[in-house]
Amino acid sequence: MRLIVIAAASALAFAACTPSTTDTATTTTETATTTTTDSHDMSSMDDSMKSADTTDDANTAETPEGYTFHTYPAKVESVHLPSAAGNTWTATASDAALVEVGEAKDETMSDGAMHHVVKVTPKASGNATVKFERRATANAADPVLETRTINFMVH
Repeated sequence: MRLIVIAAASALAFAACTPSTTDTATTTTETATTTTTDSHDMSSMDDSMKSADTTDDANTAETPEGYTFHTYPAKVESVHLPSAAGNTWTATASDAALVEVGEAKDETMSDGAMHHVVKVTPKASGNATVKFERRATANAADPVLETRTINFMVH
């Protein structure tokens, strides 16, 4: 049952982000007026998605399990994970054609908290996930202590 709900939610999210063929003229016009100097094309995002994108840009809190980044190609997103001495996080993208996992390092936040921050760059429009696994050491054979799957809805 849970799998059916997840699949249905994913299908609805994808459909909400895919412009219909009748919207082509409107989308083309909006693209010309909403593209910013950093190639940020938000024309296919509705107001709630634009708000979510702005919110996650300013976020320095830990990224919770199941979080969805509303983003666009070439925009570097920062995933904030808990940092624990000696622990190692690994990241696996569901589709390397859609997202690329980049630099990862421990950073001190403005409130003094230490986060392991992983940069993820969307490469093309679509939906992808990145699965993060934390282990006590860098040995991939060690048991996984924590898993977080983060969603990327690339517009």
